[in-house]
Amino acid sequence: MINQELINDTILLTIWLCLLISCYTDIKYRIISNYIVIIIFILAILNYAFGLGALNYSASGIFLVCGLLMFYCRLAGAGDIKLITVLLITIPAGSVMFFFAVTTFLGLPLAIIAIMYKWLKKVEGGITLPYGVAITGGYIITSLTFFKVLI
Repeated sequence: MINQELINDTILLTIWLCLLISCYTDIKYRIISNYIVIIIFILAILNYAFGLGALNYSASGIFLVCGLLMFYCRLAGAGDIKLITVLLITIPAGSVMFFFAVTTFLGLPLAIIAIMYKWLKKVEGGITLPYGVAITGGYIITSLTFFKVLI
């Protein structure tokens, strides 16, 4: 018989790999692929099907509505909204605020670097942030608190 914790850890590590790929594409191209988001969603469903994952539709749905408003006000990118929405499905309700706090805390250095870059290079117009990096870091740190990872 296959150990459920091993399956859970394998799925979680695969989600982390997908997140690292999304970090690369977000830094290089400022794109978070829909394929990565769909793969993470499928992995979240599989994790739940094997009994050790959570499906938090309420937090995910609330954030999707708020995220769409943020997107239309040009406060956040669509890829970031999609990524956070799909990751919130896997996070238990008690850890959602921790995830947001850690993601925000990790996003601060990105914002400072962007401000310094704009100031030093004297760039005209706006600069976008690869916020997928902060989202990935926030998820990895949060998931360490509620999964038993084999690292």
